[in-house]
Amino acid sequence: MLRTTKGVLACLEEAQGGFIPAQDLCEKTRISARQLADELTVLRRLGHAIEADPILGYRLARPQVDFDVQQLRQRLASCCIGREIIALPSTTSTNDVAFQLSQNGRSEGVVVFAETQSAGRGRLGRAWVSPNGRGLWFSVLLRPRMPTARLTVAAAVALTRVVAGQARIKWPNDIVVNDRKLAGILTEARGEIVVLGIGLNVYADAPWPAQAISLEELLGERPDRTELAARVLMELDRCYSQAAQDFDGLLEEWATRCVTLGKQIELQIGGRRLVGLAYALDENGALIVRRDNGQTERVYGADVTLVHG
Repeated sequence: MLRTTKGVLACLEEAQGGFIPAQDLCEKTRISARQLADELTVLRRLGHAIEADPILGYRLARPQVDFDVQQLRQRLASCCIGREIIALPSTTSTNDVAFQLSQNGRSEGVVVFAETQSAGRGRLGRAWVSPNGRGLWFSVLLRPRMPTARLTVAAAVALTRVVAGQARIKWPNDIVVNDRKLAGILTEARGEIVVLGIGLNVYADAPWPAQAISLEELLGERPDRTELAARVLMELDRCYSQAAQDFDGLLEEWATRCVTLGKQIELQIGGRRLVGLAYALDENGALIVRRDNGQTERVYGADVTLVHG
């Protein structure tokens, strides 16, 4: 059913908040009235606010003012990541929507944005704060032929390339500035499907947690979210390709931007505690920890704290 959703959504977006008669929608998308009703149901379930009028037809409510989806699609037309973009006013979790799309045969590279998430999450199911229209909350549907952990490396490098400046990578999945979180990465796999979720704090006028920082606060000026999204996705597309072709080069860049390497750390892995030196990241994206007895251990994910003193 979802194969024609893009056409219906595109028509509604092109109307820029205006109504389109049902007959016109059917003609433009070459579907029947019954199929149109099914497509509109799917779009609403995905979080799109679609208004219906018995005479005027349908329209997409709440057009986004500072996030130009059409411009974003044009900028990413030649990329794998961003070949299709879905922008929702709200949803539970963009990762969940991306997995739902994968079950309906969507191809690799689909990106799902949401202005806000009611159940956004980070690692270990922790809640992720997604203030309405104050950040970039999105997920990318991928079918990679590489270890999943490499995708987190690629995303971290892409984000720090775009943000630059003081932004650093904190293993396993955070972008930080002076220990304050600017962005988070959540990589989830189900079979051959991997969804890469990213949350980037953009505007300062939001109730951020004390340990968070926004890009506006960092830069001292208000970013353009459309331009920022285009840069992030284009860089992510480049890093995704590099992860498959030259992971060693990508890993070397990751290491120069990481604040965890070379530090004595404590890791909580389930119910087990591990203390050692964060020595390196291996070719599969695992952190190599060297314990005091000289033995090394590879860790793919854990809660990390620096050991002082």
